[in-house]
Amino acid sequence: MIGENAMKDSELIQKMHSGNKEAVSIIVERYYADIYRFCLYMVQTENDAYDIAQETFLKFMKYGTSYKHHNLKGYLLTIARNICFNYLRDKKEKVAVIEKEEIDKIPNWKDMLIEVEDAVYLKNLLKKLSQDTREVIILRIYEEMKFKDIAKIMGCSVSTTKSRFRLGINQLKKLMENDYEK
Repeated sequence: MIGENAMKDSELIQKMHSGNKEAVSIIVERYYADIYRFCLYMVQTENDAYDIAQETFLKFMKYGTSYKHHNLKGYLLTIARNICFNYLRDKKEKVAVIEKEEIDKIPNWKDMLIEVEDAVYLKNLLKKLSQDTREVIILRIYEEMKFKDIAKIMGCSVSTTKSRFRLGINQLKKLMENDYEK
């Protein structure tokens, strides 16, 4: 029986080399289930196994004229194996890229803690400034308002607002320097 199948495969290959499309159909019918099953074991998903099995036979048809082996099923499995390995390698690379992107989205708790500590520290420093000076700094830095708009809100001149801002920044610098020296 094995010799008969081998003979039949060799006859089909000869017919395929001479352009007989029916021979290709017989080869696909004969080995498709084996190739599909192998691909399914390799890639674990039905759709991908189906695609790889299809690609296996397309490659065989494209390059089959150079086929000179004695084991057609083994040859088809080798093609399928190579396609599966390429698929798995590409999938692994994509997963690695996706995982890296996901990891990058995870907040860095250390950085967040430092930001919170800085915010608390700055809030405590701001408490040490006068009400008017603190208000100008908050409106200018945190709310990103222009000095003329701050002056309107506070009911004072633009030059007074700028003066309070410079005074507040200098006071904050001195407070930080004092804390740094401690």
